[in-house]
Amino acid sequence: LVSFVPNRGVRVRTISRDELHEAFMVRAELESLATEVAAGRMAPDDLAELDAAEKRFAQVSHELRAREPGESRRSIMGEWVRANHAFHDVIYRVAALPLVEQLAKSARRSFSGPAVWAPGDHSIDGLYLRNAEQHRAIKQALVAGSAAGARALAREHVLSSLTLLETILEQVG
Repeated sequence: LVSFVPNRGVRVRTISRDELHEAFMVRAELESLATEVAAGRMAPDDLAELDAAEKRFAQVSHELRAREPGESRRSIMGEWVRANHAFHDVIYRVAALPLVEQLAKSARRSFSGPAVWAPGDHSIDGLYLRNAEQHRAIKQALVAGSAAGARALAREHVLSSLTLLETILEQVG
């Protein structure tokens, strides 16, 4: 957590595991709500934009999994985070719930730091693959107009993202 303190500069505080869990629980509820509402508002152009965002995320996820062990992940991880946000941002825009969007985005913390960008192996590739598959499933539920399905899938996806983040944090110590 980073904050600016006047006359003192930038202060960095480590977020506790309980705070991390709470932030993801809040985000899961807010994001699932936005996804449910968006299901009833998706126009053909919105679905096309979501499809493009989902395909871009799948491509970047594939590139991440294809990296050589020991190779730096810094540039591809930045792309992965941006592609992930782009997918979810389509849903937030279509849902047109500004307060929900604001709160959800404040709860979605992009973890960044040298440890996360360190060279890695392929041990968590399955978690990255599952994340991309979940995007595809959410998109399919939205295409089908299934508000309840989209909501459930979005909630599961956010909580699964917590598992991914916790696994990364455990690997880097």
